[in-house]
Amino acid sequence: MDTRETIPTGGSFYDLLLDLYKQQKNTSVLYDDNGITRANGLITEMFEKEGKQWVRLSDGAEIRIDTLQAVNGIFSAGYSEC
Repeated sequence: MDTRETIPTGGSFYDLLLDLYKQQKNTSVLYDDNGITRANGLITEMFEKEGKQWVRLSDGAEIRIDTLQAVNGIFSAGYSEC
């Protein structure tokens, strides 16, 4: 039986991202940018802009946390692409 780990409906990846940032571990994400987009790298910064929480990856990509669909193989409850 196939299973996958998900965060609860309405949950956030913030705490997981904060741990990855503090531990300087490589991060792989899927996020919605008018279609699912993949990004990888170290989190170099976590910040707030326009009332939203964001992460910046080592390649310079800035990603709004509420657009994330998966982080390091953990998916949002509503993501059904795989």
